[in-house]
Formats: sequence, C-alpha cells, structure tokens
Amino acid sequence: MMKRMLLLLLILFPVAASAAEPWRLSNLPLSPEQKPNIEVLPTTTLEGELRPIGPDGWRFVPESIQVAPDQKRLVFTVAQGKPDPKNIYPVAVELKKPNGETVRRDHRIFVTTAPNSRLDVRGPDENGNTAEQWNDAIAVPWTESERSATIKTVWNRKRFSVLLEIEGLELTPFDGKKPSTAVQVAIGSLQTDRSPGELYQFLAFADGQEGRLVSLSSPDRGPSEYPMVVDSKTFVWKRDKTVFFEISIPFSVLKAIRPGEGREFTMSLLVHDPTRGEVRDWGRICSAPKEKSETWIRWKGDSIAETPLTAPRTGWCLCSSKY
Repeated sequence: MMKRMLLLLLILFPVAASAAEPWRLSNLPLSPEQKPNIEVLPTTTLEGELRPIGPDGWRFVPESIQVAPDQKRLVFTVAQGKPDPKNIYPVAVELKKPNGETVRRDHRIFVTTAPNSRLDVRGPDENGNTAEQWNDAIAVPWTESERSATIKTVWNRKRFSVLLEIEGLELTPFDGKKPSTAVQVAIGSLQTDRSPGELYQFLAFADGQEGRLVSLSSPDRGPSEYPMVVDSKTFVWKRDKTVFFEISIPFSVLKAIRPGEGREFTMSLLVHDPTRGEVRDWGRICSAPKEKSETWIRWKGDSIAETPLTAPRTGWCLCSSKY
C-alpha cells in the first residue's frame, strides 16, 4: 500500500527539476588544432579549482584555474587537440570546491565558425542539390527530439550566408491563411560591460515557389507584413525528406558587425514546424540561458506557443578557411 501511495504522489506531484547548471561552456571559434580558446561561463557563484577534460590527447593551458567567488571570465586554450569529422567534441568540466566536494559536468561542444568563401547563393541545381562550394563550410550538427539538422555558414566581404538542412520537416509555404514552415535567425554583435550589443532578427520562409527573407521588428505581424531585406537572397526547397533553407544576408544590413577574419558575433536559429506545432531551438543544444532581457520576436503564425526559449544569442565566428 505504501509503495502504491508513493507512486501516486510521484505522478501527481513530480519531483522538482534539479537546480540550474553551475556553468555553460562556449563552442569553439576555430578547429581544435588551431589552438582556440574555450570559455566556462558561470551561471552561479563558483569557488575552487576548475579543470577542463577533453578527448584523449587534448591538453589545455592553463590546466586548471583557481576560481575566486567574484571571478566571471574563465578562459582555457586548447594547446593540443585534433579535429573530429563529425564536429562533436565531448568536453567535461570539474570544479573541486574548498570543502573537497567535486562537481563534474559533461558537455558536447562544436566548432561554430564561418569560413571565407566565394560562394554565390543560387538555390538548388536541377537535382535539388546545393552548390559545391558549401563543402568549404564547417558543418555543425543539430539533433533535437531525434530529428537531425545541419547548419553551414560562410562569408565574404559583402555577405553572410547560412544553409540549413533539416530532416523530418514538412514544407508548408506561406499562403496567408495557415501557419507556414519558417526559420527565424538572430544575429548580433558581441555584448560587453560597456555595450549591450546590437541584435538583428530575420524570418525566412517559402512564399509560393520563391524564398523570402524579412526583417522582424515589432511583434504580432504576419510574415508578409514585415519589410523584405534589401539585396538578400533566399531559397527554400525540399528534396526527399530534407528541407533546405539557403539564406544570404548583406553585411550592410548587419551594420554593427564588420566582416573580417577573427570577427566574433552571435547567431541563433529557430525552426518553426507548423505540422507538429513545435519549434526547434538551436540554443537548447548549446545550453544557452533562458530568455531574459532579450527575447525572440513573436509573429503571427509562429510555432512557439508556450515553448520556453533560450536567449537569441550563441557564439559564432568568421575565419579565413576551413582547412
């Protein structure tokens, strides 16, 4: 009887979720062999010896940091590391507290950077394939709810381009009557103690047989009520079970981000799936914090509903080459 009562109580009153993670881990701005920095981002007060643990053969400098309670910037350099073709890197972080207790968290991080490329976004060829130049991009895997996607980014002096390949997504073009399949993109300049940074939000969707990119400003408008992004290029199509969003945004629109090798900025993505009535949030894969002061702009027909979203900022970088 006691076991049955306990089971009933657990069903009616689930055990509260565990406390928030004590830190987040940044993604890599460069491939591991190029000795990138990796940052531990505290979400609460930390004190003790902090140590990262990478895949076999990895070495960090410094090997550990003695963290003071008021310390906020905790940066390690990958002094020795090698690339993984899958672009998935298991990195653990351990904190040995002054009382001897050890806290460990295991993470999966990625190289999130856009190589320089002469790619001209043109949409699919006659077989529904993307341009060969996209092979010069660093593919970032994204798996959520057992459905996979791949993010690819490149840049040149005039444009920043994104390719999203999304599995298990129906393509519902915009017709003004029902929710449409769409990708929401947030791109921002870095936030500092002196500046909150700029944030630009866009919406890409299929409008009939053409792709369309609009600039989101105020909430509660339909996709066609927002202004199109001048000089942008957008293509949306489906091949087999994969939906492709190919987006090219001129840097003239991203005024706070000057294109150049080593430029760091932020980029986050939402995939709106009206068929399932859900939204996929790239920030959840990166353990980004829940929305606070900056939020995703809501628009009529989005698939967000009551889904809690992460802040529209995850780290990204411009680099010279994939190789």
